[in-house]
Amino acid sequence: MKKKYIKLFMLIISVFVLSGCVNVGKDNPESIINYVISNNNNMANHVNRGFKYYIPRGLSVSYKTDFNEIIKSKSYDYYLYVDLVSYYNKTDLSYSASDGYYLSKTFADNKGIINITKLESRYLISLEYNYAKIEVLVKEKDINMAISNSIIICSSISYNDDTIKAIFDEGVLSTNEKTINVFKTNDEQNRNLLELEDDSFTYEPAKDRDYIN
Repeated sequence: MKKKYIKLFMLIISVFVLSGCVNVGKDNPESIINYVISNNNNMANHVNRGFKYYIPRGLSVSYKTDFNEIIKSKSYDYYLYVDLVSYYNKTDLSYSASDGYYLSKTFADNKGIINITKLESRYLISLEYNYAKIEVLVKEKDINMAISNSIIICSSISYNDDTIKAIFDEGVLSTNEKTINVFKTNDEQNRNLLELEDDSFTYEPAKDRDYIN
């Protein structure tokens, strides 16, 4: 037990030190994403059936099914979709950037992608990585904050193979399916999934991540 507390203490200290290497408010999206992925420690503070992940400070889950969750902040809803079919089939997902977006950028050797669409005064962020997708509609000043939260969640997801196999054995999903349907929706459909929220919100990045086993 003593060793466990020492390990947790050292983890918190190391994350506190490393947190000064990236400025969420000023750095570009690519720097934020690369930093989070390179410093991910695969710890979690939220469990769903078949997977678990870390929820950044200030966010909480308000709704969940076996595959979809709504994660709320003070001002925004993050829509999380987990593609258990592709994970179970060990599908080799690869992405490519597209024209027509405010920003379209691949990362992690094309294993992930972020697309940002400008919708009048809001920006639709769609990030896919690690067999998961997050969508959130934010104000311009909160783009980097939303990207940081999204990549922290997606990169921290770890899957429980035994539970996922049980889900397929129950017939809830077919192994012949390639992806969850929501991954096939177009931008116009995605916009209809997201709610506009007008509450003002000022983001202050946490100095550490209080990871919980």
